[in-house]
Amino acid sequence: MLQSTTPQVDAQPHAEPAPRETGILAPLGVAAFRRIWTANLLGNLGTWAQSVAVAWVITAAHAGPIMVAMVQVASAAPLVVLSIATGVLADNYDKRTIMLVGQVVEMAGAIFLTALAFLGYLDPLALILAVLWISLGSAITVPAWQSAVGEQVPRPMVTSAVLLNGVNYNVARALGPALGGLMLSVLAPSWVFLVNTLSYVGLLAALWYWRRETPVRSLPPEGIREGMVAALRFTWNSTVTRLAMLRSFMFGFTASVIWALLPLVARDFPDGSAALYGYMLGVLGIGAILGSVSVPALRRWLGTSRLISAAAGTLAVMLVPLAYAQSLLVLMPALCVAGACWIAALTEYNANVQILVPDWVKGRALALYQTALYAGLAIGSFLWGHLAETMSVSGAILTAAIVMAMSTFLLYHSQFPQPDAGGLRLVTRGKTTPPQLTFDHERGDVVMSIEYIIPVEHAGEFVATADALRRLRLRNGGRYWGMFRDVRNEEIWREVLLIESWLQHLRMLDRMTLSDKALIDHVKALHKGEAPPRITLGVSYESIEYGSDVQ
Repeated sequence: MLQSTTPQVDAQPHAEPAPRETGILAPLGVAAFRRIWTANLLGNLGTWAQSVAVAWVITAAHAGPIMVAMVQVASAAPLVVLSIATGVLADNYDKRTIMLVGQVVEMAGAIFLTALAFLGYLDPLALILAVLWISLGSAITVPAWQSAVGEQVPRPMVTSAVLLNGVNYNVARALGPALGGLMLSVLAPSWVFLVNTLSYVGLLAALWYWRRETPVRSLPPEGIREGMVAALRFTWNSTVTRLAMLRSFMFGFTASVIWALLPLVARDFPDGSAALYGYMLGVLGIGAILGSVSVPALRRWLGTSRLISAAAGTLAVMLVPLAYAQSLLVLMPALCVAGACWIAALTEYNANVQILVPDWVKGRALALYQTALYAGLAIGSFLWGHLAETMSVSGAILTAAIVMAMSTFLLYHSQFPQPDAGGLRLVTRGKTTPPQLTFDHERGDVVMSIEYIIPVEHAGEFVATADALRRLRLRNGGRYWGMFRDVRNEEIWREVLLIESWLQHLRMLDRMTLSDKALIDHVKALHKGEAPPRITLGVSYESIEYGSDVQ
């Protein structure tokens, strides 16, 4: 809800200064961020080294393309199924605790994988189950991890911190596979798995010693079901989140062919080996690092949406040499460009959600974006693996390239709005007048009616704001919204909003941003008369307890 219960207590915005840009390395001057960033780099190196060992173990076992692709499915499936629920937890509970739990689950899965490898019980099915276990921990961690950046550094450093986390990931992706390939050339895969298991220790320690002030909450945390419903309502009425999900799904669906079939490309290449596969992943990572450096300049030149389209279109072209090149002199540069395109697109998707979504739902919005991306990766990996088995590896990659080119063309005109980070700051809810009626605040619908007196000459302008007002109310948690004109007095308009409980009504008050308030103020400015619009509130009979005399 975007208006207080009584007109006298309208919310006032925080008086925060506008954030100033900082250097890209400034967040490393914050001790907590520096420790977590360094430990995460070691953890990412171990993860990427392990990915090479996993892919090579299952390839060396002469598993078919579908079984090879199922490794990617197992990696993505928990993120698809659980991210929304873990996003609810990230938005309502201590992010540090959630990250610690997720990392412990991941480490337990890594210990299980290492034990199987040393005991000699690592067949393809057990390997996929171990990967699924580790991915479960990742699904718990990721929403809290991404939305916790603002708690690790001051607000002006958030953008630089997000970019540094991207650099961290890409440095690890460049060096980790090469490290894994090098280790596999002299050691058994079990030792690579052991190194990855030990890499979790540093990150667990860094998170354990991270201390900061947690935000004070005036309302109880949302339940999983309530939080998921709120996230879906927000997404349905949020152009940014819907567009990020659609475009990231299509991008992940088509680009997944690289991660699903690259082990087979390396195996079938002349003198193919685990080391070659590691080098290929390393070149992809180097391209991603170069892409990270280039993204700011390309964004200024092309804009966010055009950059995403350019990255997807270029990646579609780079898939052709991946399918048919017989020389590393052709294949490696293509992989380098593909890595740059991959990171450019994903950076822009993530940045748009980070910048254009309010804090109260940011963890869930990032989770929904990740869900769409990893759903595309999981479905695409399975499909391209099936096509590779029925036609050929090169034929499957070429098909993915064609689908990517077509989807890029069809989505070219789908544009993200210009960012307005200041407008997404929450305003402080004024003290509302408590209701005189005694009722259950967590049960029974609440109906709100706001009566406006709009002069006839302003009716057109008033109606023009109705669609934006509808999206705003429903996005913040309303179940039903309507705008009605009185049949006897054409100057009287009534906005009617149905909310599922009084507690949800209070949550809607807490979710108002500066942009929301600006729209509300614009609507109220069209109202005629010295008195503000008249607000009435009613609760369902189901939320009221009656005496024993009521039949």
